[in-house]
Amino acid sequence: MTKLKALDQSVFWWINEHHSTALDWILWCFSQSWCWLSVITIVFIFITLRKDRKNWLWVLAGLALCFLLADQISNNAFKDGIQRLRPCYELEGVRMFHTNKGGLYGFVSSHAANAFAVAVFLSLLYGHRIKSLPYLIIIWAVIVGYSRPYLGKHYPGDVICGALLGIGIGAMVYFVISKIKSKTASKDSA
Repeated sequence: MTKLKALDQSVFWWINEHHSTALDWILWCFSQSWCWLSVITIVFIFITLRKDRKNWLWVLAGLALCFLLADQISNNAFKDGIQRLRPCYELEGVRMFHTNKGGLYGFVSSHAANAFAVAVFLSLLYGHRIKSLPYLIIIWAVIVGYSRPYLGKHYPGDVICGALLGIGIGAMVYFVISKIKSKTASKDSA
């Protein structure tokens, strides 16, 4: 466990110390809720409302469920349960760009859990129709994840575990919504 913690800190320092002015602002933007809302709104308007209008309510319910589960589980089960300090509380000299320290605990990253839950849900939902969407939205989620140690908020391990949690939640929400939707459709046609 000591080696794993040392590796996590080592990778954290490498990410946190390699910065540029342009990257500072780009990664800060990727961490902001208005950026997330913009990405989701664009996908919702240009894909759901234009190509899948009859399912807009299911998509909205799935997105809300992804956020609800990822946020609640990452905060209540992991952060409050494990209580691993964020690097900005544990290490001296952490570079934090245009941000505050946030809550005391950082395992797992809620940003990563939320971003990957939404990315996986939308990829599974629309990946067969728009081949580039899964790549683009997963890249967005990876950038959100990378921004967390870059901005000094999380260790890379917090981000990786948050991403794994989000992947599981996104897939589960997709399958639950699909199952409910198909049962509702079969009852309507009967």
